[in-house]
Amino acid sequence: MAENKPEEIKVIDRRMFNPDGSLRDDVLIEETSAPAPEPARAAEAAPEPGPEGEPEMNEFMEFLMQLASSAFIYLGMMEHPATGTRQVNLPAARQSIDMLVMLREKTKGNLTRDEERFFEGLLSDLQMQFVALSNRATGGMQGVRR
Repeated sequence: MAENKPEEIKVIDRRMFNPDGSLRDDVLIEETSAPAPEPARAAEAAPEPGPEGEPEMNEFMEFLMQLASSAFIYLGMMEHPATGTRQVNLPAARQSIDMLVMLREKTKGNLTRDEERFFEGLLSDLQMQFVALSNRATGGMQGVRR
């Protein structure tokens, strides 16, 4: 008679971070060759090209992109870095966009022309994407008074 052996179960820990928040040693970070999608208008509002033909992003513009990246993720415009999937979270996206609106108000009059154009283009793209997704989620009735 054949002996019944239970199937062996192997558990693999696929978490990327240690309990202290540091990256685990055995985690491989894969870089994709395709650039992350950017809003069309933000690219138009980028500063004038530098001598090599590439836009000159200053530290403030890079800071704005870091803040906006969470909104891009919450609007499903970028993959979530931990899960690798795109998902929409409108309340979190609204909070990220509201932070950028507050920052725009606090920096008004203190930005260069290129920074102002970049900021306005970035923010308007995020707001338009938010409105489009909100309308889709509510059946087109978002902001309509009866």
